[in-house]
Amino acid sequence: MRAVAVPLKGPPRIAPFAGAALAAIALAAIGVALLAFQGRELADTSRDVLEREIAADATFAAALIARIDLAGGLPPLDGRRITVVAADGRVLADSAESPAAMDNHGSRPEILAARGAPGSTTVLRRRSETMGQTMLYAANALADGRVVRVGAPLPDDAVAVAVPFPSVLASTGAMLVLCYVVFLWHRWRARARAIELRDVAADFTRGHFARRASLTSNDAFGQVGRELNALGERLQETLAHVDRQRRLLDGALGALDEGVACVDRLDHVIYANAAYRALAAGGRDVVGDLYYEHLPAARLEGPLASVRDLGSAPRAAAVVEFAHHDRLLAVTAAPGGPDTRVLIVRDLTGLRRLEGARRDFMAAVSHEFKTPLTTIAGFAETLLDGALETDPATARRFIETIARQAERLNELVRDVLALSRLEQGSWVPRLEEVDVVRIAEAVLEDHQPAARERGIRLHLEAPGALPATTDQEVLRQVLGNLLSNAVRYNRAEGQVRLLLAARDDGRLAISVVDTGIGIPPEHQARVFDRFYRVDSHRSRQTGGTGLGLAIVKQFVELLGGTIALASDAGGTRFDVVLPSTAPAPA
Repeated sequence: MRAVAVPLKGPPRIAPFAGAALAAIALAAIGVALLAFQGRELADTSRDVLEREIAADATFAAALIARIDLAGGLPPLDGRRITVVAADGRVLADSAESPAAMDNHGSRPEILAARGAPGSTTVLRRRSETMGQTMLYAANALADGRVVRVGAPLPDDAVAVAVPFPSVLASTGAMLVLCYVVFLWHRWRARARAIELRDVAADFTRGHFARRASLTSNDAFGQVGRELNALGERLQETLAHVDRQRRLLDGALGALDEGVACVDRLDHVIYANAAYRALAAGGRDVVGDLYYEHLPAARLEGPLASVRDLGSAPRAAAVVEFAHHDRLLAVTAAPGGPDTRVLIVRDLTGLRRLEGARRDFMAAVSHEFKTPLTTIAGFAETLLDGALETDPATARRFIETIARQAERLNELVRDVLALSRLEQGSWVPRLEEVDVVRIAEAVLEDHQPAARERGIRLHLEAPGALPATTDQEVLRQVLGNLLSNAVRYNRAEGQVRLLLAARDDGRLAISVVDTGIGIPPEHQARVFDRFYRVDSHRSRQTGGTGLGLAIVKQFVELLGGTIALASDAGGTRFDVVLPSTAPAPA
């Protein structure tokens, strides 16, 4: 429901009210004139009123005195004299004089009249010699014989109301002006207070609940102002509570990798966490959009329709998988309330890629193990069939083949175990102070026989010493695998250069450059994948397992470094950058 504030425009329209005020003042003036012409009647009327008042006061005083102890004195009665007379006429108490100084009142007319009419109030007018003026007495006899008398002075007839007619007219005019000024002031004040209340209510409709009315009086405007202030406080508390709940919900759902969105009955998104915005709409805000503006309606209409009328009843929700923005998404629809449905979006891209990589890895491992095992089994069976005795030269060649395949199988098992330990995080670096140049010289020496066999020259370009704190065995593995690949895939009579240097930022630069066959551009992005070979036939001929570069990349990352590749038809270069102090194991 939308509240509409109606502004007050223009000056206050007071003509009808002014006419009513003038009529009231005219009536008051006529009343004053009648009072001037009927002074005596008014005087008589005033005396009658005074008689009734004094009688009422006497009744009240009698009822009160019958219940109190006179030792504490008489209670005050504004403008009245109270006297308590005993049954024998003695004055027991008096509000004006000391009872000891007063004579016996048993013969007073009002006292006698009261005793003659017990249970009723007697009112008499007489002149008091003691007071020296006409008094109006009201007496009331109590059950114990005491009489309570209340007296009040009565004005003389000469003091009757007599107001001159010109004075009445002057006073009437003054009353008219005064009433009109008071009316305008009240009108202006009432309009200002109404405008303030309207502005406060208008701010509430705009959501500004901090506004408060300054009205604190006890009239109607003040009561409305206090109610508006209380309403504003409650609205502020409610808004703060809702905001806290929303932040809590955003924090809880925002930490999820799954996207969560709430959709109303009209298919508008009323809530979406960050993961949903990223998966469904590229990160933009989707609240208020129709869900099918960023997800395919044809795939989701069925699951959403199945939970449309379920309310919050439990149900096994259906899962729908589809490709969206180069991702594979799985969306689940679930009931979220009478008018709300919940979409849960999961990104299956990485999981499917991982499952595919696991299948490829298992297939590659099976294939790599099958080849040497088949060769070993075949040659061993031939030897067992008699070739060992009948043809010693052939038997020796078979045994050498079996030995090579067994060594290849051993390397394959060793590389698979090393890669498995690296990927599981169970390989803990053992840091120590080493000289990288000494390690590089030892690795080059280990590869000299294979290089001489193919006529390949190995060169080391390094300073005299290059100290570092790292894992010596891991560094040997990195250099060994890179040099092994450089020798294995080089041209005959080619060369391999191992370059070592300390960079200006304190890190170590290691480069292995060969003059080999190079790696085509379309294969360079995958050379660090497990069992990936650019030329599978040649790799098996040269004895490669297809895991060397994958292990190198894992080892470099373990030491906190990076590796890069540059290759063309003239050869291949691997650049490794390592910190001079490898990160300590966690």
